[in-house]
Amino acid sequence: MPELARLLAGERAPGVYWWPVAPGAEKLRVEAEDAGWRFVELDTTMVVDKAGLLDAIATTFGFPAYFGRTFDALADCLSDVRDEIGVLVLWEGWAALAELNPQTAGLALEVFGERAAEKRWGPFAVLVAGLGPELDIPTFE
Repeated sequence: MPELARLLAGERAPGVYWWPVAPGAEKLRVEAEDAGWRFVELDTTMVVDKAGLLDAIATTFGFPAYFGRTFDALADCLSDVRDEIGVLVLWEGWAALAELNPQTAGLALEVFGERAAEKRWGPFAVLVAGLGPELDIPTFE
């Protein structure tokens, strides 16, 4: 896992990465927490539409009840997801959504990417794990 070690050490920029052969969540959790990062596991295996995706994200991150279930509201709430050392999100089960609703998956990746690019809220990285349709994001190896 040299790429993960580089990310957690600050030697690779936080961002959104596709990791087709990612190890299991527990192994990543241990690596992240050992480096002082907050680990978040987002599983959207049963999600096939925007409403389901936004509900899963809201539940996973513990967003407030007034979360508006829009991508703008997602961007706003992600600005509150902070950790001084960093936040590492493992997104599993994304393939069905990307296959059935590529626009929704693409918008989610865009919003995650915008949050990752915002340095004032601390490092934020999303690893999109597993095989599925081709993604237009850098690959993590």
